[in-house]
Amino acid sequence: MNSRGFTLVEIIVVMLLIAVSGSLVFMSVGRSAEQKQGKMFAQEMVSLVKKARRTSVAHSRPVAFFISSEDRICWVEGSAASLKIPEKVMIQEQGIAQPEPGVYGVYFYPDGSASGGELTLLADGAPFFVFRVDILTGLVTPG
Repeated sequence: MNSRGFTLVEIIVVMLLIAVSGSLVFMSVGRSAEQKQGKMFAQEMVSLVKKARRTSVAHSRPVAFFISSEDRICWVEGSAASLKIPEKVMIQEQGIAQPEPGVYGVYFYPDGSASGGELTLLADGAPFFVFRVDILTGLVTPG
């Protein structure tokens, strides 16, 4: 028996194991960063929608929350606040008004009501966040 060191095969096997485990960790960290970015965007988007409702009620005038699918941005009418839609995030709408091609809007009214609808946020084709705007109350709730 020779105990002077490791054989070439043993060294290659260990290096392969290190490479495989390192790539798995890297892929996992990359996915969790994208998920975190998506969740942060969802929270900021819901905050903007709620801001539109608060502004409408507080100032006794209709206020809209818009999404531009072409410019990949959403904003509150009459406000400088806007939010860029991340590249990997897609937004599906159901029951949302479309005032012009490529632009979708949820309208809030001074009595607290809204035009209503549902928005689904998707990443890589899979939904990760859904919220609804109630027609009667204008409240934003997770769906």
